[in-house]
This record gives sequence, structure tokens and C-alpha cells, in this order.
Amino acid sequence: MKQLINSFLKASSLFLVMSFVILSGCQQQPDYSKELKPIFDKYFEIWEKPNLDVLDAIMDANFVRHADAGTSVKSRDELKKAIAELKNNFSDIKVVSEEEIYTENRFAGRWTMTAIHTASGKPIKQWGNNIIHFKDGKIVEEWDAFDNQPLMEQLGFTIMPPADEKK
Repeated sequence: MKQLINSFLKASSLFLVMSFVILSGCQQQPDYSKELKPIFDKYFEIWEKPNLDVLDAIMDANFVRHADAGTSVKSRDELKKAIAELKNNFSDIKVVSEEEIYTENRFAGRWTMTAIHTASGKPIKQWGNNIIHFKDGKIVEEWDAFDNQPLMEQLGFTIMPPADEKK
């Protein structure tokens, strides 16, 4: 009888542990995209449309963008200038978010941009990845990664190795 009781207690304990693990692991995680996606969508729309004033509503004044040397910025106002410069050099800009991942106060994704180079009339296509940080319903930081070499090649530039130096 004692052996039967021990077996029953072990089985019951195992059942309780397994039930806890299964139930706690099956809890539905919050859908962070409900809060963050509308802000993200407005931000991506700004790259296509000329309404830079929308940035005031979705960006922290001290926003920082980490990217290549030409497009890194240290404030919302610097970002407005960078976007305006892009729009001066390219027309018919289309930005498509190809993949989006939302977590609490963060976005990570992959995008594709197509446009027409204003000076040459040549179409371009560029892709990149970014991570965006949110705080209090505003974008506070962005890490943007893209390769400019294919863009330059689409515009007709070639990369040449440095000439040998003579001593």
C-alpha cells in the first residue's frame, strides 16, 4: 500500500509540474504591433510623401539615427533635412516594408526602396534593414543598415582599386 501511495504522489507531482509548464508556456504574448505599427507606418510614409511635419508627432526631439556617414543624424530636425535631401535627389520614392518584427518598444525589419534618380533619370532599387526603438509612443532611435555600392553601380559609377603608389 505504501508503494502504491508513493507511486501516486510521484505521478501526481509529475502531472502538476507538466501542467504548469504547458499552461505557462501557452500564455498568449501581447501583440506589440497594435501600438507600434501605426507609428512605424507613419514614419515609412514620410520617406515617400513630403509631409515632414508628421515627424513632430511621432519622433522624439532628441531622435538619433545610426547609419552610414551621410545619413546618420542626431536630432529630429537633422532627420527632416536628410529626408528633404533624399527627396531632392530622387523622385517617385516607394518604400515597402518586406518583413516586420515587433517586441516591447522595438521594431526590426527589412525594407526595399525604389525611386528615380532626379539628375540622371535612372531607376534605382535599394534594400536595407533597420531596428527602431520607441519610448512613450515616439521613435527615439533607429539603426539603419544598407549597402550603397549597388546603388552607386545602378547610377553608373564603378569602383576602381587604388593605383599603385611609386616610391
